Amino acid sequence: MAATALQFPTSYTRSAASGNASTPGDLCWRADVARLGKLAEIHSVDEVLNAAFVALVHRYTGQDDIVVGRTEKGAGLTGVQSRISADTSFAELVGQLESAQAVSIQDSIQVAFAGAGFGSPDGVELVLEVRIEGDKADFALRYDGALFAPEFIARLAANYQTLVADAVDRPGEPVHGLRLLADEEQRYLLETVNATDWSYLRDTPVHAMVEFQATQTPDAPALEHLGQTTTYRELNERANALARALLAAGVNPGDRIGVSLPRSARLVCLLLAVHKAGCAYVPLDPAYPGDRLKAIADTAAMSAVVVDSAPSWLADLDVTAIDETALWTRAAEQEVTNVDLVVDAAAASHLIYTSGSTGLPKGVVIHHRNVAALLAWAWETYTCDDVARVLFSTSLNFDLSVFELWCPLTMGGCVVVVDNVLALTEPGDLNPSLVNTVPSALTVLVQRDAVPASTTVMNVAGEPLPRELVNSVFDSSPVQRVYNLYGPSEDTTYSTYKCFTDPTADVPTIGVPIHNTKAYLLDARGALVPHGVVGELHLGGDGLSSGYINDAERTAAVFVDAPAVIGRRTLYRTGDLARWTENGELFFMGRKDNQVKIRGYRIELGEIESVLREVEGVRDVAALAVRTGTDTRLVCYVGTGLAEAAIGEHLRGRLPHYMQPAKIVIEPELPLLPNGKVDRKALAARTVDWGTAHLGESTLNAAQSEIAAVWSEVLGLDGIPADLDFFSIGGHSLLANLLAARLSERCAVGVRVSEIYEFRTVAAQADMVRDKRAAAPETLADDDVDGRLALADRTLRESAKSHGVPGAASVVVIDGRSHATYYGLDDLAAGTARDETSRQRVTCVTKVLVAYVALMLVDQGRLTLDDPLGDLVPEAARRRGGPVDFTLRQLLSHTSGIDDSYEVWNTTDFPDLASYVASFQHYPQVADPGEIFAYSACGTSIAALAIERVLGMSWRRAVNTMLLQPLGIETIAESLAAGDHYGSSVATGYLWNEPENAYAPFVPGPQTMANDAADSFSVCFTTEEVATLALFALDDGVTRDGKRLLSAELARQMRTPQIDIPGHHFMHSWGLGWLHFDENVFGFNSNGSGHHNFVQVFAETRTVLVMLANAYPTFGLYEDLVKSVTGEGLIRPGRGGEVDIDVCVGEYASDGYRLEVTRGPDRLRYVFFQRESQEDWTRLDEGDLVASGTGGFTSMSEKNVLAGSISFIWSTDPARPKFVRLGQRVARRVG
Repeated sequence: MAATALQFPTSYTRSAASGNASTPGDLCWRADVARLGKLAEIHSVDEVLNAAFVALVHRYTGQDDIVVGRTEKGAGLTGVQSRISADTSFAELVGQLESAQAVSIQDSIQVAFAGAGFGSPDGVELVLEVRIEGDKADFALRYDGALFAPEFIARLAANYQTLVADAVDRPGEPVHGLRLLADEEQRYLLETVNATDWSYLRDTPVHAMVEFQATQTPDAPALEHLGQTTTYRELNERANALARALLAAGVNPGDRIGVSLPRSARLVCLLLAVHKAGCAYVPLDPAYPGDRLKAIADTAAMSAVVVDSAPSWLADLDVTAIDETALWTRAAEQEVTNVDLVVDAAAASHLIYTSGSTGLPKGVVIHHRNVAALLAWAWETYTCDDVARVLFSTSLNFDLSVFELWCPLTMGGCVVVVDNVLALTEPGDLNPSLVNTVPSALTVLVQRDAVPASTTVMNVAGEPLPRELVNSVFDSSPVQRVYNLYGPSEDTTYSTYKCFTDPTADVPTIGVPIHNTKAYLLDARGALVPHGVVGELHLGGDGLSSGYINDAERTAAVFVDAPAVIGRRTLYRTGDLARWTENGELFFMGRKDNQVKIRGYRIELGEIESVLREVEGVRDVAALAVRTGTDTRLVCYVGTGLAEAAIGEHLRGRLPHYMQPAKIVIEPELPLLPNGKVDRKALAARTVDWGTAHLGESTLNAAQSEIAAVWSEVLGLDGIPADLDFFSIGGHSLLANLLAARLSERCAVGVRVSEIYEFRTVAAQADMVRDKRAAAPETLADDDVDGRLALADRTLRESAKSHGVPGAASVVVIDGRSHATYYGLDDLAAGTARDETSRQRVTCVTKVLVAYVALMLVDQGRLTLDDPLGDLVPEAARRRGGPVDFTLRQLLSHTSGIDDSYEVWNTTDFPDLASYVASFQHYPQVADPGEIFAYSACGTSIAALAIERVLGMSWRRAVNTMLLQPLGIETIAESLAAGDHYGSSVATGYLWNEPENAYAPFVPGPQTMANDAADSFSVCFTTEEVATLALFALDDGVTRDGKRLLSAELARQMRTPQIDIPGHHFMHSWGLGWLHFDENVFGFNSNGSGHHNFVQVFAETRTVLVMLANAYPTFGLYEDLVKSVTGEGLIRPGRGGEVDIDVCVGEYASDGYRLEVTRGPDRLRYVFFQRESQEDWTRLDEGDLVASGTGGFTSMSEKNVLAGSISFIWSTDPARPKFVRLGQRVARRVG
């Protein structure tokens, strides 16, 4: 006979042990067998002990039909089969084994009993050896150490002795009812692993916690959606007003309120309002089929539904529809103080509907007390920094949303509202600190390198978490902690957790129970299983739901009484199998029923089958979860003569998108078992033909073959034809995202996810890639320096012409080799050509020159960076009421960037630098306390004066002798000279192809500071000179001929600016660094003359760009130049070549000015406001914004107050601009 495969638990997997030699182990003990009493008088002691061992194996495996080996005199090792039913007593088992016929099946025996002194057989994984001497017996458990841990064997021995003792005392007891667990193990399973009791606010409803937080951080951001922020004060007040509006609309405390709205900040306000009104919210996804929403509404017994339209599914229901817009209008008339309504923590908070095997979804009722228990764990597990910005990406219909909403809102964090977690793969400025998602979605984020730099905590739930994914997260992202979370909706989102802080070599467990949650593993008859044995996971504790609404039968089936050994409590039968590991963590083993999880969605296959059976003419059905490559897909087999289209249409009308099958297979008859049921195993063993029904042209050209190869990788399929729809063969949103990333990488073009939906076949995508390649700019090999320099030259000329820039100049340096380009006219009126002699130079590098000389004096020990300068600072410039504690580092704190020559306006002439510095006493804020100078010219002026006092010479002479002459740069005048500043008229204006708006010459007016000693600060360089200075910085203070002018340590400090300081000019960084050695930031300056200059350094490729232009539409020109040199955009990783003008819509403001940008019919519109101090805003201008380059726009209005130049500035990984630049001013997005 063939032995049934024994499923005896092991400490280590057989696959892991297969490559290792067997390591013998044994555990021995002696026991008194005299107490076997009457049972041993009827049967031999040997038979009783053997039966006890068989009973032990039965309880450890959960199998009723088992074969256990036994040594027989003269026969060696034989197998003895036993069948143990629910009624089989221990005495009956002894008799059954005594008369059982032994069959020689040595090769398939895993465990054996060796009695009567026959010794242990070879090749058996586990043997109980017994030698009897009178009233004593010597026991020895011999085991394979590659499979079993000594601790497991020790517990097994103790449990065997416990079982023997109880069997002898109660031989008539059914085998499954005998006591198995030794006292120590029982205490461990009941108490040690469940020591989770934790005090918390169990009687406080959720909204009260949010109200308290609003008193602690009223002005902190609570919500953010599409860049608009809602503070805690605003959230609380709006929710209060909405709650009163709901009550005024006829809602009563205790009601259930349906919510069928798109995701937004207003949605979160409404949910809080529902709680404040004493009600529970019922999520109703507007994308769900009407029939499913009706089914939910029927069981939920809602009194009202808040909607943004009048859905047809509500027509036949006795439910009040509340229009969202009207509700907010009514709320505007309500008080905003907290609602005076007592809500018990035992009241329902919300309902979560899950898939049901009967064809109808089940509504899980979650109470405020349940949510409070979850939050108690979260508060102890996550820091305030962890939840500073939590991505709200999960649908309200799923329980992960409970954590994403109420955890941050009760800890002072900000809820960042997005449509779904894949928003992170698109350009954006979301910056979440914590992301909560499922493994399949996280896989896409990792593969697309889309885990944000801001994210330090990753919560993963809903599916088994692969070890490789954990390690990939740590290897490829800044995430510091990964939480593997497990929990059904019935236990309020999370029940167990495991935290990873480093890559792991082990398969992830689901960890330990969270605070106030109990986890028990029970066998099929409701008894605790031993440590290490697989059992069904049962959950108890404060997170446990009260059951399914209006569904007593299904509630009773899974919310069960705990066994007596656990005590009086209700447990939820999860249907999940697990075992306790040696270190006390739960290891997930899969499902025991027909439920599956796909991409985090909990799906009852029986529900799909039930809906299929509703179709007239369908005979047999089977819904299966089929693994294909790295993806799991639903496949439905239907026995019918109907067309596939008719079946699919019915499913789409009854089931949500995540329950739609990837494939419907129609057959006249499905294979059946002898009992008449569908043979699911036979169907599961089949190979799914994903394309047969849709095959078109089978021959692919070369371009299509390239695309098809990527499809094959993503879908795990071969032989994909050219005209097959991606979404007809298992493609879904996650795979579409992954396909876009793979195509972008493989084909070297940018492919957006939206284009996967637009171009759905291999043929269409091949054409799309071809068109993108044809439109792509010329690319050259990295080592083709001549070609790249020539391309930059050609790009400057062609782009300047296309953007309407009259004159431009650039220097490109690649790996030490440079090329200068001059284009167009400097002075339009005089017709002066732009060339190397042009007086239009890159403005004001004075701060940089002064900083370099000052640092050289630090190198020489004549100045220090961080000691107070004392008497080197004039009395008039000292801080009021305090000592002279300015340091050189503070004076140079705004060295970075190139700048205008006159930052501090002053109409008084000064005879010398000291007098000029003394005038600073007239400025109300010279420095931000202890840190930096508010005006860089002030700090640089004092530093220059310090240089003069140390060296006894003018700072200009010091710059010449110590810096410019060694660098080979033309020296500057050592006395006042207006020629240092730009003096000729330059081009400025606008070019809209209209004569009246053509460019006009601009003549600078009288210069103020240019005529006094301080104007010696307006030292300007040509583009080539700036490039030379940049290379000096790039080479850490060494000249081109190898002479070191500055120590490497100090030189490197000149290339480390602090960028993006809130409230200040985006492109003017603070710190000693003067060049932006960061590919996401570039130095930039402009002024009212239409004079614009850029400096950018790409340190890794030793590339320097310097560009000078004389008109406003220059951002597009610079963007094209950067692309020609680097192949990438201006700010990276940034946006694509096209600006989505819709994302620029919003309100931008600083202290004195505000810009409101709206969407017109075919372009952006703007309104510009200005104010002095705290006065009212004055409306100065309004008009259109005309795109003039990537990120750059030209203002077009009658008044022309903005003088043309407007650019939207994206931060790293943007979805929309964070700043707008208005001439030289920068405003931050505020709405």
